[in-house]
Amino acid sequence: MSTDGSSTGGTDTTGADTSGANTALFTRLARLRREERAPLEAVPAPVPLPDWFTARRVTRAVVADGEVHAAGRSAGAPERLVELSNARGVFAAREQVYACDHAHGDWSLAEVLAARAGELAWLAKDPRLAELDLARCVWLDIETTGLSGGAGTIPFLVALGTFEGDGFRLWQAFLRDPGEEAAALAEVAERVRAASGVVSFFGKSFDRHRLEDKMRIHGIEPPFAGRPHLDLYHPLRRLYRPRAGGGLDDARLKTFERALCGVEREDDLPGAMAPAAWFDFLHRRPHDLEGVFRHNRDDVLSLVTLAAHLGRTLHESRAGGEELPGPPAARAREVAKALVLAREPALSIPWFDRAAGRGDGRLPEDCARLLGRARRALRKLEKEKEEGPGRAGALSESEGDPRSQLQCGTDPRPLL
Repeated sequence: MSTDGSSTGGTDTTGADTSGANTALFTRLARLRREERAPLEAVPAPVPLPDWFTARRVTRAVVADGEVHAAGRSAGAPERLVELSNARGVFAAREQVYACDHAHGDWSLAEVLAARAGELAWLAKDPRLAELDLARCVWLDIETTGLSGGAGTIPFLVALGTFEGDGFRLWQAFLRDPGEEAAALAEVAERVRAASGVVSFFGKSFDRHRLEDKMRIHGIEPPFAGRPHLDLYHPLRRLYRPRAGGGLDDARLKTFERALCGVEREDDLPGAMAPAAWFDFLHRRPHDLEGVFRHNRDDVLSLVTLAAHLGRTLHESRAGGEELPGPPAARAREVAKALVLAREPALSIPWFDRAAGRGDGRLPEDCARLLGRARRALRKLEKEKEEGPGRAGALSESEGDPRSQLQCGTDPRPLL
């Protein structure tokens, strides 16, 4: 025994030789230490978030320093909350029903019912959206305590909009306490599961995953897998590409709703300030949760009108015949490019002509290159047609070629 009480081998108190046993023990411990130090598998790099989204983190830091929205602050619970319960516990919710002819900006909510699912599927490049019934889907938007996933991020306000009868019902589940999360998420999961699909804005990258993370933590089966999900962010960004030859300034929801649907929010509480309002409420300080509810409501109503706009892209007019708002040259240019990629040269050329006619008569370099590609493909098809009946079936490159439909969601020809 050494002076510090550790064993050094030799004999034990009975006189037996223990040096061999100690050597074996030390060898085993060394092996275990080496195994513990084995390098971990590489973790995939996270998918980069767009600049407009990550910029919210900066705003949150400003809010944390005390720069809060002062107007409309109140004490106590938000108004018009109803307590609901299920097997997971209790939570609160607020409901409001809007008439289908309710105007949000320059559009009524009912105009979305004139949008064609096939057109949305083609523009979103997702064939599953051809099955989306806009009258039976849920319109989803959430407010959370942060942008990252995992146990630390709490979706304290979850809004689901649905068309029911002759109205549009907005249901907002609210957590009066973090302990109500499981009950609220269980109800959210059931409502999403009962719908034909989901519509969101950047929801495939954010809202869905924040909800799925927390549902799994609470042992709730997430309802999103295999369900058609129209994320408006991606097709709208492609159509009105920010700062690209007459496109919009950025790809924010507020930018789209203002330019395409005429929505002007008054005294809007920025979404980045929502966490501070909820934390103020939890600590019984004056808060602006009413501003958070309004912001969340307007986000959902904008989903409806933006989907209505997107569903009329190929018509370039609203259901009543009015001209479709938005940068027309940018829209025509992007539709033309998509048609080239869908192997529809004959359909793409008129759209390129529209794009050029709506601008200065010239096309950007990438469009001019694609227009040349379309013309070459069309000449090739015409030559094959002239070669005889045996080549007639090749008149359309996309005929029988599944790559056309995979590129852009569904066959565009019946839509044009």
